[in-house]
Amino acid sequence: MDSTTAIEIIRNRENEDHRHGSIASQFRQLLNLEWEVKIDHVYREANFAADYLANLGHDFHFGTHNLNVRDSGLVQWLCHDVLGTSHERSVNMI
Repeated sequence: MDSTTAIEIIRNRENEDHRHGSIASQFRQLLNLEWEVKIDHVYREANFAADYLANLGHDFHFGTHNLNVRDSGLVQWLCHDVLGTSHERSVNMI
């Protein structure tokens, strides 16, 4: 995940009143199933494929969508992730 806020909402049951609390509760139910799951923060610069998919998802309506990987541009970002290609990160300082 790229969002430390999302991780905190999922990990912390005190966030049940958060606007995404019901989704976080559903995540916690999945995490309690019999499997091993680890949730860690990963900067988007180290996870280009996930960042690409998250940005692509903003253009979709709610529901299930099929993605043609070869036509999507995803392969390029998967290669970046596999090779460990890095880029500078810009942060606005207020």
